[in-house]
Amino acid sequence: MSMKKVVLLAHDPGGYDVLFPIVQRMQQESVPLEFYCVGPAAKLNPINAASESQVVQTIQSMLLEKKLSGLVTGTSWGNMLELKVIAACKEARIPTISILDYWSNYQARFKDDLGNFIFPDTYIVMDELAAQEAIQEGVPANILRVLGHPGLDKYILQRRKTAFFGNKNKLLFLSQPLSALYGKGLGYTEQQVLEECILAVQGNDDYSLSVKFHPKDDANWQLSYADISVDGALLDIMTEYDVIIGMNTMGLLHAVLMGIPAISYQPNLEKPDLCITNKLGFTRLIRSYQDLKNILNTHIGKADKNICLPKRFIWLDGHSTDRVVGFIREVLLNEH
Repeated sequence: MSMKKVVLLAHDPGGYDVLFPIVQRMQQESVPLEFYCVGPAAKLNPINAASESQVVQTIQSMLLEKKLSGLVTGTSWGNMLELKVIAACKEARIPTISILDYWSNYQARFKDDLGNFIFPDTYIVMDELAAQEAIQEGVPANILRVLGHPGLDKYILQRRKTAFFGNKNKLLFLSQPLSALYGKGLGYTEQQVLEECILAVQGNDDYSLSVKFHPKDDANWQLSYADISVDGALLDIMTEYDVIIGMNTMGLLHAVLMGIPAISYQPNLEKPDLCITNKLGFTRLIRSYQDLKNILNTHIGKADKNICLPKRFIWLDGHSTDRVVGFIREVLLNEH
């Protein structure tokens, strides 16, 4: 009788961010598992890269041979692989768990090409805010579990203890390919925001500005700013900066959690604000160029260095991975 295994599957980068710490912990605890990274997640983790057909075949044969103890997935946009395998497991009565990585599109992530919803048995969300918003969108309340956000643990545990003041306030702009998604529908584009950030610090000797491009940003556009662009893992880069500026990127939350002041700049925003740090009350929306200049001129970095985080969110304790792995063991491995 061979060991049953848990399969963990990531496609989108956000899904990978929540699953990877869980996989690492389960491996440390010698839980038998297979981890598959498909699509964008495969680029982040080539060692566990697989094709969609490989994953489907593996799961089908594990189901046939009764070698699957459960399925854990991230969530994706515009890719049906996770939904396909969730459906296959549910049909075989194998428990399924999906883990949310961001406070949006709670229901839409589970809609297949035909417009049907394929929900997992358990949908792990990060906090009560996410649970309430998910229910409002039509996610069945009985599948939701509030256990935190494993992808945020490392940022919380690496909070910058010491405020360091250089002579220059170093600003980092985190770009996102928003115009590819929305065109001009937001009221601004990433190109415009970067231009305005550059303009805002021009002639001000107190500031230097760098930009961290997103892998999906337009390549030619990236080239034209090669002189101010920086590469590498966000976790390593951010600690070198005094202020992080973004639009609605998850990176702003990472910055705040590490104790680095953050600004959400979305000039003339015309759609609902999706920026999570604004939603949670850690930052406020800056909508005009004049406000951006004013904030920079009042030296945001000096004022916000020791920002206190309200403890009302479960994931702020840095123990989300513990909770989720404990839950997986209980539900998929019947360890009570």
